[in-house]
Amino acid sequence: HWVPHEVYGMPGDPDNSGKVFFSGLYAKYMGYPEGAPPYPGKYSRFWRTLPAYRYYLPDFMHNRDEIRPSNPIKGQFRLRECLGCHSVVTPGIVRDYEKSAHAKAEPSPTGCDTCHGNNHQKLLMPSSKSCGVSDCHEEQYVQNAQGGIGSHASCASFAQIECAWSIERPPGDTAGCTFCHTSSEERCSTCHQRHQFDPAIARRSEQCKTCHWGKDHRDWEAYDISIHGVVYQVNKNDPSNFDFSKKLSDADYVGPTCQYCHLRGGHHNVQRLSTVYTSMGMSDADRGAPLWKGKRDTWVSVCDDCHSPRFARENLQAMDEACKDAGLKYTETFKVAENLQLDGMGEPMPKDLA
Repeated sequence: HWVPHEVYGMPGDPDNSGKVFFSGLYAKYMGYPEGAPPYPGKYSRFWRTLPAYRYYLPDFMHNRDEIRPSNPIKGQFRLRECLGCHSVVTPGIVRDYEKSAHAKAEPSPTGCDTCHGNNHQKLLMPSSKSCGVSDCHEEQYVQNAQGGIGSHASCASFAQIECAWSIERPPGDTAGCTFCHTSSEERCSTCHQRHQFDPAIARRSEQCKTCHWGKDHRDWEAYDISIHGVVYQVNKNDPSNFDFSKKLSDADYVGPTCQYCHLRGGHHNVQRLSTVYTSMGMSDADRGAPLWKGKRDTWVSVCDDCHSPRFARENLQAMDEACKDAGLKYTETFKVAENLQLDGMGEPMPKDLA
């Protein structure tokens, strides 16, 4: 609490309140920031982009008339015409589409024109909103949007546009962050590979590896070398142990995948079964505070498909202790930066930035 109090002049609660202090800016992980997404966001005028970003942020960039990429083909086309042309131009896309449930939908297929529109001069790049319309996947879209800050639903608009840490970096440097941070918020195809959109593929842990890896957030590496990850790797090709054609029902797999725990039962709010959703080094919280008791009990209830509740609670406590140790080291480091700022030694920021 000393960061917002001493540096920013904001009131701070005791550390053991259980509330999250996000990079020193007091915030609870409960819904979008006020006045935040959708884009453009309060710092977007400082954000320099590359042309490739239009595919990362389709509604904000690709689909707006003033910046839509030009297209030499004129006319309005229906599914059969699209397939006739694209079987030559982009045969891989047509091959994948013809394997999809969209192509086999009754009474009529969900075609190219359904998602992309039929005016070739104003083709749409489908976003998650495109999938979330009332006669398609509205339930999953609404569930995904329930996560709030730190979830798939806001990982682009909050981290890239509402906060200032991406703004001053060169656009090529930011592109790596943008690709992942826009993926799950903006495009369902990040997990449901286009153009097959096969749920069996989206249920495999490797789908999460697209974003959740690397030295700054080693989620995949931690899972892969864990007992759970090893069980998954040695059994994943055996349908009697991992039948990915089945929905994510309780106790259906021989070991947990990322999706089995975080998307339990197929629910698309990945925060629903987490304890305290906060990244070490970016925010601090007392994970054992009474505020989080309900979420912790639910977390244990996921583990007891395979483990006793006692085993799950004791391991949760062990992880809490590791987070406390890491938090102390982070806090000490942040205190050094704070003292430099208070002593006038910090690099000054322009007044129109955060």
